[in-house]
This record gives sequence, structure tokens and C-alpha cells, in this order.
Amino acid sequence: MTRVRGRARAAAGWVAVVLVALLGGSCARAESPEEVARAYARSLYAGDAEALWPLISAQDRRVKTAEAFRQQEPSVEGFARAAAHQLAGYIVATPVKTTVAGDRATVTLRLSLPDANAAEIRALLHDWDEAELNGLPAAERSRITARLSALHAAGTLPVVEGEQTLELVREGRAWRLLLGWAGGVRVRFAADVDPSVPLDVQVTPAEAVLMPGDRLRVTVRAVNATARAVTTRVGHRIEPEADARHLALLLCPLFVPVTVEPGEAREWVSHYALLADAPTELGSLGVTYLVRNGKEISHRLGLRTTVSSRSMTPSERQ
Repeated sequence: MTRVRGRARAAAGWVAVVLVALLGGSCARAESPEEVARAYARSLYAGDAEALWPLISAQDRRVKTAEAFRQQEPSVEGFARAAAHQLAGYIVATPVKTTVAGDRATVTLRLSLPDANAAEIRALLHDWDEAELNGLPAAERSRITARLSALHAAGTLPVVEGEQTLELVREGRAWRLLLGWAGGVRVRFAADVDPSVPLDVQVTPAEAVLMPGDRLRVTVRAVNATARAVTTRVGHRIEPEADARHLALLLCPLFVPVTVEPGEAREWVSHYALLADAPTELGSLGVTYLVRNGKEISHRLGLRTTVSSRSMTPSERQ
């Protein structure tokens, strides 16, 4: 009987622990503005859209959907993602100034970030080629992970340092990032397909709101429903032309003629950035993909470009 009672008491204690864990959210300590700011900085570096989204204010989230945000945030998968998260774990984010006024707060962080663009890191991580990294055997992945850990432990991991000031708003008991998306630049994307090109072309997203310094991933999907191969060239037009210089094309695979086979569907991904010095009073921009029948057309119609064939590194996301 004593043994049964002992087990009952132990079971009751276990249940109590589980209930505390499940219900503790209502009485858990609210995170400070500094803690939320640090979590945001680490998730931004890692390109973790899923972790970033709940840290953003409801006011900002009314401007764009979670899906639009995921489209906008450059992200990687597999081992490339794991490596980015490992480096993000080595970030040192020290609050140097916090100002709280009612339901608003401003936090300035002094950041020490692993320099993902340093020659040693780029060589170790195969120039951040996502496909190559994700195709590595387990032994090579372990070697890379161990090497990053050793560099960090020895204090020889290359870093970049700087400060970042973030604005937050209190929502209930939680602090959230106030990013000012309502005052951002609305960028619309569309395709203009020449009648002689028998392709069904869709651009995703059709619209995005960008703040100066923001980046965006855009996917062009072309379907050939005919019985013959179709070769085409694709150009870009930014309107109004006078403001086109503020939008940079960072990555585009459509600078050469492309062929879509009969019955085939193909996708191409481009990366854009609204330059940091872009005035927010721009209001809106329109990007049109010009799909033409193999004719020579300019890919640079008022569009400022910096072309790269690799994925963006974690340091470039900050």
C-alpha cells in the first residue's frame, strides 16, 4: 500500500509539473525590449522568417501577410540553414541604450556578427552555394560544423561590428518590433508577354511593401502548353523610370535566352533590393517582366543591377 501511495504521489507531482509547463504562459515572465531586440537580430541574421514573424508588431503585420513576408525574406534550407543558424548563435548583441516611454521603446544594440563574407568562412561553406552545401555527405557537414565551433571557441571567428537601433511597441504583455511597413514603398510585379510567345507566365508575389534596405525574392513561372519548344528572352522595366535607380536587381537567371520544352513548366528566381538611400516618399514602383520572342532586348531599363549567382550570406541579411 505504501508503494502504491508513493507512486500516486509521484504521478501527481509529474502531472503538476506538466500543468505548470502547459499553463505557465499566463504567468511567465514577459520578455524585455532588449531580449526581443536580440532575438530579432539573431533571427534576421539567420534569415529565419518563421522566427521573425511573431516578433513583428500587429500594426506592421496588417500591411503584409505571413506568406508575403516569407517571400520577401531571403532564406535557405537544409544544411545551409543549419550553418546559418550556427553562426547566428555566435552573435553578441549588447544593449547600450534603452528608452521606454509608455508603450513604446527604443533599443540600441552593439552587435558583433560572424562575418559570413570573410574569405575563410566563404571557402569553408562552399561560397554559400545552397545546392552544393545541401548535397554534402554527413562527414563533410560534421567537419564544417566542428570547424566553425573551433573558430568560435578560439576567438578567431571573423566578425563585423556595428550598432543597430530598433523601435518596439508593447502589445499586451509582449514587446514587438515596430518596422513602419505602413510607410513603405509598394512594389508591384507583372509580366508583359508578347502575343507571339505561347507561354503562360505568372509572377509571384504580385505585390510587396519594402522599406529602404529590404530585399525581396520574386519567382517567374512559365508554362508551355504547346507541342513545340519555345525560346524567349526576358527583360525588365521599372516605372516610373525616374525612380528606377532606387531598386537594384541582385540576382537574376534570365539574362540569357531560355527554352521551355513542350508541356514543361519552369521557374526562375530573382532577388531585388530597395536601396538604403531610397526615399520612402516614392510611394510605389512597378516592375514588368518583358517576355519576348527571342529578340535582343535590354535587361537594364533604368534598373540598377548587381548580378550574383550565389545565395545571400547571413551577413548580407543584417
